[in-house]
Amino acid sequence: MLEFLRRNRLLTTAAIFLLLAAALIVRSGGSQLRDDRFGRLLLETLAPVQRIATRTTGALANAWEGLEGLWRARLEADALRGRVQDLDQQVARLGEVELENARLRQLLAFRQTLTGQLLTAGIIGQDATGLSRTITIDQGTAAGVTRGAAVLAPGGIVGQVFLVSPHAARVMLVTDHNSGVDAVVQRTRGRGIVEGTADGRCGLKFVKRTEDLQVGDVVVSSGIDGIFPRGLPIGRIIAVDKQGQGLFQYAQIEPAVDMETLEEVLVTLGPVAPASPEAEAGAPPGG
Repeated sequence: MLEFLRRNRLLTTAAIFLLLAAALIVRSGGSQLRDDRFGRLLLETLAPVQRIATRTTGALANAWEGLEGLWRARLEADALRGRVQDLDQQVARLGEVELENARLRQLLAFRQTLTGQLLTAGIIGQDATGLSRTITIDQGTAAGVTRGAAVLAPGGIVGQVFLVSPHAARVMLVTDHNSGVDAVVQRTRGRGIVEGTADGRCGLKFVKRTEDLQVGDVVVSSGIDGIFPRGLPIGRIIAVDKQGQGLFQYAQIEPAVDMETLEEVLVTLGPVAPASPEAEAGAPPGG
């Protein structure tokens, strides 16, 4: 019995107070007009307990309301975070669309500087081995792309198609060591061949030693090779090497097109030429 009371002392205490309260009510009901000392004693004893119970009940009610408020606030915060994420995604998509539209407008403006058949293609891959510098485009023979077609961008020459399937094609960039473009120095009209180098740039070789090459000179396509339209930028000279006492000199070239950030290109489907006399004379399209 004692063990039961010890384990359930809280319940036992509550029961005792309830019995005392009931006794007080019964006694008060039967002797409201008499001086009830026992009733006063019982009332004085139970009053602090009732105050504590009332305060505890109020505190619990307030705490419950606070918890409900916190839960609603958390649900609203989660909903707002989800909405913010959706808006961020929409902003990102709109930003991509805006950038794509800007690139396509630039590509269209470049297209208008040339005459002939040209096809817009997107870049869908790059060489992952590092052994060559090539890209893959999403147009092939089904769209009229042929092996040997020139690939261009608003900045200038990109490369040449060397492998083609019905719906894709591989392009050798001008920065590849196997590439070769017949070129002229725009300022002096000195001729040479542009080839790719190991560091991702280009080099101008077979230029006569007597030609005046200077850092900053623009190198453009000559059009003699029958592949690339005449007068398109290939790059700008960043260093000149006279190569000892030989007949030729060599120049390092920074490519005009950033191959790493390229996303869309133009592919020639037939003979293409500059549309303006300035470009025909060897000036870069657009100035």
